[in-house]
Amino acid sequence: MNDVQLALLIAGVVIILIMIIYNWSELKNLSKKQASLIKPKNVFSDENDPLFHNSNVREEPSPVFEVEETTTVEPDETLIGSEKIINYNLPDGIYRDVETVISITSKKMQEGSGGLLLDKIKAMPGVRVYVRKDNNLWATEAAVYDTIEFNQVLLVLLLASRKYILDSKSIEAFRELANEISSKVDGSIFWLSNQDIEKESFHLGKFRKEVDHSLILQVYPKSDPTFHAGPLIDFFKQPIFKINNKGYHELINSESGIKICTLTSLSGKALNISHEAFLQGIVFKMDIPNTIKITASFNEMVETIKQFNTKLNGVLVDSSRKPLNDEKISQIYVHLKKLEKIMQEKKIPSGSDVAQKMFN
Repeated sequence: MNDVQLALLIAGVVIILIMIIYNWSELKNLSKKQASLIKPKNVFSDENDPLFHNSNVREEPSPVFEVEETTTVEPDETLIGSEKIINYNLPDGIYRDVETVISITSKKMQEGSGGLLLDKIKAMPGVRVYVRKDNNLWATEAAVYDTIEFNQVLLVLLLASRKYILDSKSIEAFRELANEISSKVDGSIFWLSNQDIEKESFHLGKFRKEVDHSLILQVYPKSDPTFHAGPLIDFFKQPIFKINNKGYHELINSESGIKICTLTSLSGKALNISHEAFLQGIVFKMDIPNTIKITASFNEMVETIKQFNTKLNGVLVDSSRKPLNDEKISQIYVHLKKLEKIMQEKKIPSGSDVAQKMFN
């Protein structure tokens, strides 16, 4: 083999090696691409780690008028074991999250209501008593008569209310009441909820003050001294309005029939919708903590007011009689959204039975 043939052979070997290396490299890159294509989309990284979310990352705010559907969980669904048994054996209308509940079990059957100190109970705001014999139905108020037989007593205290404020004196009086009843019926005391009355009533009272507000919007005629009777009567013929047992008009949700707000005259009296009436303005009043789905209800109320103003040439103002534009309405919505969230986080949803217990 001469020099020329040797050189050609070496060159051929080099070219083959280069092609082998090149093909190997391409196959490796291709396998990486295929792996990335089949890689699950929910693989966790520093950006989407579900356990260690970076709280410094600023989230984009939701649209102002976005209405969120909230799901409510029945109280018993989250309870297990003894807690569920206790709730099952309590009478309807007791809410242990916002009430102190004391159980007194008598050693023998009691006859008559003398040992229950009913006169003292009636004089103490927020206090109720229930009694029963063995596993019979619980009796309370008018059902507790002089010849009743019982061996179980429940003493209940609502820890926060619009009607009263619990102070140290009233709390001590409640404790003394429980001890006195226990002594008279020869029973033993067991606390079913909120034994630290001072602490729990303080926190619930603070929460109540934070959310216990009313929204008041007023509508006036834009150019006339009063609204025209004919269009006014026609507007209030809609099924979204009903009159309650006190004679006040209420705006209701057309689908659910749930109350959104109450309508009154400027003086706070019931509306007189007739040809003889001279209505100078209308007040739309929303009781915030007692309104189901606060922000959704607010949107319906505002939409109704806009329709009213279009048909009756009215103008929407606040309690200071300043016109409300869309920007101010949006600000009100944001504030209501905060209150709604506070109530949800406290597990006292607006308009729920437990909310109505506190804000009655």
